[in-house]
Amino acid sequence: MQWQHWQIDSERLDQLLRRTEAQRPLLRRALEEEITDLVAVPAERLSELQEQFRQQHQLEDDAAEAAWLEQRGWSTADLQLHLARPEALDRFAQQRFGPGVEETFLQRKPELDTVVYSLLRVQDRGLAQELWIQLSEGEISFPEAASRHSDGPEANTKGVIGPVALGQLQPELADRLRTLRQGELREPITAGPWWVLLRLEQLTPAKLDDAMRQRLLQEQLNSWLEQRCDAVLRGEKLDPLHYDP
Repeated sequence: MQWQHWQIDSERLDQLLRRTEAQRPLLRRALEEEITDLVAVPAERLSELQEQFRQQHQLEDDAAEAAWLEQRGWSTADLQLHLARPEALDRFAQQRFGPGVEETFLQRKPELDTVVYSLLRVQDRGLAQELWIQLSEGEISFPEAASRHSDGPEANTKGVIGPVALGQLQPELADRLRTLRQGELREPITAGPWWVLLRLEQLTPAKLDDAMRQRLLQEQLNSWLEQRCDAVLRGEKLDPLHYDP
């Protein structure tokens, strides 16, 4: 790699990439651009993306775009690649992982369901039991109890947490919430040094809508790209890419 009056030889560049931990992101980008070269994004779609790009950066004409490119040392080809890459990756993911996305959704649905719940934790068992009785008999509301007594950060939100996907919670907590009915509060349970009171406010089953489909495809693409990065770094030969236009 070289500039007009200065250069870095390949050995030095490799050292810098390793020491700055830039090797993996650079490799990931190279693999993404390999896919972009393989997937031909239609010219009309590229024109739409270019117009969106100009509006986003307030570039009124070709001269303004050229100045933007010159400022960054980009060529027109660099810009075309920049615009095409997200679209190409999306089209590649749709073709490679789309046929199995329904099965993936069904397998993962329990962790994709979202919950809103109320949580209160204290270190004193007697206080936890007393609060549970007061809550059960309606002597105090959960938001009031959490604000006054909870030792965790949930005190700042009056005990309310979520919406959050069940898969993002600790397994024990997720399993406990799955057993509760909406509005149900049970006796305090232990969790490490805490005595915890839980109430399920709302459970929303995940749906395979467009947003969920896109999320699952993106997650599978990310995982697949990371696996290819791992293979390259281990010195393994990659399977050839394939895409049907």
